[in-house]
Amino acid sequence: MKPPNTPVSLALVGCGAVSRLFYRPALRELRRHGLVELVAVVDPRPEARDPLARELGCAACASLDAALALRPALVAIATPPSLHRVQAEAALAAGCAVLCEKPLAATADDADAIVAAAARAARPLAAGHYKRFFPAHRALKTLIERQTFGPLLEATLVEGGKFAWPAATDSFFRREQTPGGVLLDIGVHVLDLLRWWLGEPADFTYADDALDGLEANARLDATFAGGARVRLRLSRDWRTENVYVFRFARAVVHCRVNAANQLEITLDDLPLTLAAELRHPLPARPAPPSRALETNPQAFLAQLVDVCAALHEHRPPFVPGAEGAAALRWVETCYARRTPLSLR
Repeated sequence: MKPPNTPVSLALVGCGAVSRLFYRPALRELRRHGLVELVAVVDPRPEARDPLARELGCAACASLDAALALRPALVAIATPPSLHRVQAEAALAAGCAVLCEKPLAATADDADAIVAAAARAARPLAAGHYKRFFPAHRALKTLIERQTFGPLLEATLVEGGKFAWPAATDSFFRREQTPGGVLLDIGVHVLDLLRWWLGEPADFTYADDALDGLEANARLDATFAGGARVRLRLSRDWRTENVYVFRFARAVVHCRVNAANQLEITLDDLPLTLAAELRHPLPARPAPPSRALETNPQAFLAQLVDVCAALHEHRPPFVPGAEGAAALRWVETCYARRTPLSLR
């Protein structure tokens, strides 16, 4: 990790679970390497912002305006989706780059407005789809594109379990705060990955159990260019296998959910499965074992490193805001095509 000439000044907006569990350790590590200088954390609740500010050694602000007065170069937004548009637009108008957690906004129209605001301000906008940084997910993209094991025939992705996220508020279950359930929460990550791996779907069907509330279970069946068929199953109710299974012409690849640097590969002509930790390539000559690639927390950190580098190098981030808007648009299209999920 090579530090830039100067650290990036950063304000973190929202002091809930994602900030405590993900941003807190990542920002400590980035500060240790001279990549960031945390200037403020923002939250209207003093019981949330004050302990985090003391621990991270920065200002505790009750409003985004107070943090923007400290002139951060980058604003990371980790609040409920209903707040994303107004907060992102304010930060961009103040001349800040923005990293916005998923989903990019409460609606696709709001997400498009954030993307447009970033273009007007000529500032980087990154969507918080950090799972694109998983080595396993990057490897799957390569396997699909290069057809290393032949063309992808089908994939089954199953993810979820009983809701156990240590949320600071009940925003996950309030439609006025979060207009979708499991598909918008964990599913938007998966839809983003599917678009990244396979492009836009040629066709799909969608069903969930929302009834008059937010869906806890969802099912999507899609077909992509080339004929690859994808089955996606998501749940907040039931323990699932938490695995993505890709069936190529000559191999089956298992990718465990959140096992960022591991894949299991069964080749057609081998009566066994290769369970591998992904590592940096070995040189041609014999050498000691190479270093393992990034874990889940390291992939989250890698996203922050990328956004800081994008600022210094005057380039777009690896996951630009337009990609977050596109994933959210697919979520909304799913909801528009919703059919009742059979409970049988």
